[in-house]
Amino acid sequence: MVDLLVLGAALGSGLIAGTFFVFSAAIMTALGRLPPQEGIRAMQSINRVILNPIFLGVFLGTGVLSAVIIVLPSLDRARSVGSI
Repeated sequence: MVDLLVLGAALGSGLIAGTFFVFSAAIMTALGRLPPQEGIRAMQSINRVILNPIFLGVFLGTGVLSAVIIVLPSLDRARSVGSI
């Protein structure tokens, strides 16, 4: 079970890192080459498109999985101390 959580968190982290890298390396460079009004419109369009269930699920899900992975060892330790 923990292995699947770690795999999911790692994949989600990789997807989000890739998204941020592409955004900073390519999209921001392209937007910087546009006249200000066109760049603003393009960025607003990107903001509308990115707000979708897939992105939100990966973005928030990765954080939740990471938090669960952090908490699980504490729960196991508490169980083992209580059973002694």
